[in-house]
Amino acid sequence: MSALRSLRVALGSLGRNPVLFLVGLAYGLVMLPQSALQLTGNLFGSLLPFVTFFVAPFFVAGTIGMASESLDGETSLSTLKRVGRNRYVPLLVASFVNVGILIGLAIAGGSIVLLIGLLGFVVGIPLIALVAAGLVGLGIVVVLVFIQFYPVAVSLGDTDAIDSFRQSIRLVRKNLLSTIGYSVINAIAVLIMTLPVSGPMYYRQLQGAQQLQRMQTQGMSPNAVSSQMSQLVQFSTQEVMLLSAISLAAMMLLFTFQQAYATAFYRDHAPPLEDGTTRADVSASGDEPPVSDEASGLDADSGFGDSSTETTESNGGFDTGTDDSTDGQL
Repeated sequence: MSALRSLRVALGSLGRNPVLFLVGLAYGLVMLPQSALQLTGNLFGSLLPFVTFFVAPFFVAGTIGMASESLDGETSLSTLKRVGRNRYVPLLVASFVNVGILIGLAIAGGSIVLLIGLLGFVVGIPLIALVAAGLVGLGIVVVLVFIQFYPVAVSLGDTDAIDSFRQSIRLVRKNLLSTIGYSVINAIAVLIMTLPVSGPMYYRQLQGAQQLQRMQTQGMSPNAVSSQMSQLVQFSTQEVMLLSAISLAAMMLLFTFQQAYATAFYRDHAPPLEDGTTRADVSASGDEPPVSDEASGLDADSGFGDSSTETTESNGGFDTGTDDSTDGQL
């Protein structure tokens, strides 16, 4: 299965380049205040995503650049700075587009469920609403699966912010079964990495729900119930510190793994661009100084399809002249 092959390649690149985990640690430190404030129930924690939203593209693009470079050998933090800076704006724009897609899906899905639910209430079949909600949820998952590779396409310079979504859709359409396998493996990794933090949170919420039922049965006043629930659901300072440390470690591992795996899978399955050209190699190279975007060789005239050359040219921080057989070896 090609998804497993890409997984082995990604894990091998991480083993050769542990510096990638240092970037994951830096990313986790940036996100740590948001996680800690959410654990304390502080409303300010809900505002931090707006701040981290503008910081994340730098780390995502830079880490993908390093991951691509690590597939062919060694990488360094200089690649993080170069690729993160060069691809920051396109990836930020693509992130805004992604948010717009998510909002549109939420509005459309909610409207469909509401209308079908009302119809089911009128005809006396409320189960229709549950079926509709399930189908809408499945549809949203399908859309997310098809567009999930847009950060890699943008970060490696294959496309601009808008075309990255079309590139991702083409990749998934041509490799549907492999993408399903990739998505399942990725979901399992997310579950394993987040369970040490999400588990205690859900357990505490379950305890709170059970306690709420008991207090309501005992006839306690609403004010007393609210006071007791706030004390029960919130974590202590020691618990917040422990869960924050676990969250930092989990975020470091998960972020690094996801970017490395997505990059390996993308390079192994990337389809030709819309103009018919192909990229024989999209790895980031830090051996030579970067050149300007105009000379970066990211278009069809830069000689990506030249499989006869035995050397590589570093254009805009990415290798562009590697033998076409590279992808077949992943």
